[in-house]
Amino acid sequence: MAVLHSRAKVLIVDDDVATIRLIADALSKEYDVLVAKTAREGLQQALNTQPDLILLDVVMPGIDGFALCRQLKSYDQIQKIPVIFVSALDAVDQQAKGFELGAVDYITKPVETPILRARVQTHTRLYRQTLQLESLAATDPLTNLANRRKFEEAMAREIERNHREQHALSLLITDIDNFKGYNDRYGHGRGDDCLVAVARLLCECARRGTDLVSRLGGEEFGIILSDTDIHGAEAIANKIRQRIAAANIAHADSQSGHLSVSTGVVCVDFAALAAGVPDSRMLVDSADGALYDAKAQGRDGVVVKHWP
Repeated sequence: MAVLHSRAKVLIVDDDVATIRLIADALSKEYDVLVAKTAREGLQQALNTQPDLILLDVVMPGIDGFALCRQLKSYDQIQKIPVIFVSALDAVDQQAKGFELGAVDYITKPVETPILRARVQTHTRLYRQTLQLESLAATDPLTNLANRRKFEEAMAREIERNHREQHALSLLITDIDNFKGYNDRYGHGRGDDCLVAVARLLCECARRGTDLVSRLGGEEFGIILSDTDIHGAEAIANKIRQRIAAANIAHADSQSGHLSVSTGVVCVDFAALAAGVPDSRMLVDSADGALYDAKAQGRDGVVVKHWP
């Protein structure tokens, strides 16, 4: 989800230098303008920067704008970013196709800058208002992470997308060790501070635009890692464990004297899956089982499972 910074970000995806210059000149006083000259670069920029609006050409070398729009709409983190097609293709069927793919508007070239500015302003304002409303329903108020509802929605989408693209999908369930003891000793106010600190460290370890860190409830967190194999997921889980230890948050009832976490990891490699696509509940149960094993082995550890 995009951060509501003071200036909205507009991503231009177009291979024509003159068009890029015209649009950038028209918008740069009011917006942070980003540029990508290929569809591949546009997708990466969208994932990494999560702009407030995408201005997308249709005719580009390699992957065209229609195909890129379809890709943009397949990623949970960026699928709601408004897309406006900006194209010399002015046929009604071309414009209709753009709207069918999820675009919010279609501007024909040559671009009239007053029209461009007005439509960009309208759609960025609507998008930001929508983000604010969704944030109230999808965010954990203490940690500002995605809540369980958002996590479950994202899991369903990422299973579908990674299965379709034949990528690996990994899920981490991380739990603070002996958190009840922490609250009993230090009080619930310090306990809340601890949850916020752990949430921040988790976000620092899972930083890609496609990663989603959620608070599932209490002291339990879920991390969705799309397009991540079991080795990558295990590396992230161990990095989390190390970062929590390095933070040296005092916990007198812990064997180490500081706060620790245990993590269960499950990875499904859809390219190698013989049959039977797991649903969200199956993967969560598997990761929970791995977490239980990590706790049983003495806590402060990581247990990894392949699916199935």
